[in-house]
Amino acid sequence: MDQAALSSKSVLETLVKTNRPPTDQETAIIRESMAPTNAELKVVEAQISETMAHIQELKSQVEQAETKLQRLREEEAAILETFADHRRVFSPFRNIPEDIIREICIQACVKGDIPKLSYPRNPSTYILAQICSGMRHIALTTPIIWASVHVEIRSYLFSGLIQYEKAYSALARRVSAWFQRAGGLGLTVSIEDSNIAYAVLEGFQSDPSTILFDALLSYSTRWKQLQFDSSCGSLLSPLILRIAALTAVDLPLLRSVSFHLDCVNPDPPIDDSVLLKIPTLKRIKLETRNIRMFAVDWAILTSVTLHGESSSSSVYLPIIEVARILQQTKCLVFCDIAVRPSGLQEHYSNNINLPFLKTLIVGEKTPASATSGAPSILDLITAPILEVFDMRREAFLDLSGFFKRSPRIRKLFLPYFDKDTLFTETVGFLSHCPSLTDLSLFSCNWNNNTVDANGFLRAFVEGDTGVICPCLQDFQLIGMIDFSLQTLRLFLAGRQGDISALNGMPWKKLAIDTRGIKNTKRRQQVLDLLQKNAAGSDIQVSKARYGYY
Repeated sequence: MDQAALSSKSVLETLVKTNRPPTDQETAIIRESMAPTNAELKVVEAQISETMAHIQELKSQVEQAETKLQRLREEEAAILETFADHRRVFSPFRNIPEDIIREICIQACVKGDIPKLSYPRNPSTYILAQICSGMRHIALTTPIIWASVHVEIRSYLFSGLIQYEKAYSALARRVSAWFQRAGGLGLTVSIEDSNIAYAVLEGFQSDPSTILFDALLSYSTRWKQLQFDSSCGSLLSPLILRIAALTAVDLPLLRSVSFHLDCVNPDPPIDDSVLLKIPTLKRIKLETRNIRMFAVDWAILTSVTLHGESSSSSVYLPIIEVARILQQTKCLVFCDIAVRPSGLQEHYSNNINLPFLKTLIVGEKTPASATSGAPSILDLITAPILEVFDMRREAFLDLSGFFKRSPRIRKLFLPYFDKDTLFTETVGFLSHCPSLTDLSLFSCNWNNNTVDANGFLRAFVEGDTGVICPCLQDFQLIGMIDFSLQTLRLFLAGRQGDISALNGMPWKKLAIDTRGIKNTKRRQQVLDLLQKNAAGSDIQVSKARYGYY
């Protein structure tokens, strides 16, 4: 043991024995003896250096492992993406060409009902855009599905004026975004106004629903079709007043207008409006008990629909009023009217010439006691190139004169009456329809009286003066009718095979009601015969509501 160690040891022993604190000199001796030697320091330094080198090597290995792990993860992602692409090959939806999907979207959003924009629900157009990114791209790049919209104005849907304003502000923003996606296409705007709160809201500075209407009106220069349905009771909707004030400058593209109004005598009056005189306008539909509510330039129209206000009993308009309107038309192609006797028969003398009319739909209310000589608006109409005629009537009318003046009718929808027990009158009408290809006959009374149809069915395949309607191919006969199995065989065979060349065009579609056949066995034989003749032929037979079609 060296001298320093011995000195420090003796000092420590002395301090222990004396139990006193060390002096400064003794403290210095102890510290000096405890300091490491140079050799010891070198050993420690070498150990530290070796440890640091090992740590650095471990860090390098960790970095290499992390780099390799990242490469493996990238390789995994690439493989998964490739695998997903391969799986898409087997997805039927993703194999459909984009133009086909686009056409499906158009059929879903345009061909059916007008998309309804409401709060807070989303219409089908929005739903399509939310299916996936691919569908969203197709929806947003198909302007036509955003070119029509239906909105409702109903105050009772919301509680409180603040909620009311919030809802219509949201709808107004949606309308603007909706029409922006339509690009530059002409717009179809449908407004249903049943806001019963107009009187209640008079105390406020403004009606919150006008926020939505203002948004629609800001696109008026692109309106192509306008539909407005007002059911505000005796009140006149303020919106119709604003619409009536629009001019050709506001509506340069307008071609079609439809108004359903339940207000008979508006206050203030709107008969000085120029809306229905806009030169571009071609189609008008008016459902109101007061068709004089608007001033109309009837001469420029190609399509006219005139009905009474459908939510009341006044569905039919006086013949004299409708006749005066039709006499003013010059280029009418489509006409749909609902009329009733006006009690002024002396005014029925003026004829109605419709040289370009191709489709005519008539609902005519006639007294139940009317005879074949009862006056009808059809007595006044001459339509030489008429192709489609749909007649709704409540009593028997003699239509022979009308059919003589319209020999080119191809499609006919017509009721028959129990008093025509053997279809004699109906056969007389049809004898003037040589161009008829589609015929639909239905019972007007829908009672339990059975009509004998044997002679009627035979008239299509045999006759002394020739068969009636030789071009007829689609035939529907609905009602309580009775006929024999032999008549049906003759009716079917008379327009099949080589015989069809003599008796007329072959049958393609048949709907013959069998409810009037009371004999259960014969009814089943009739059904079996229809099914048998349908097999391997052009006749289409399927179950329908009242028989086979």
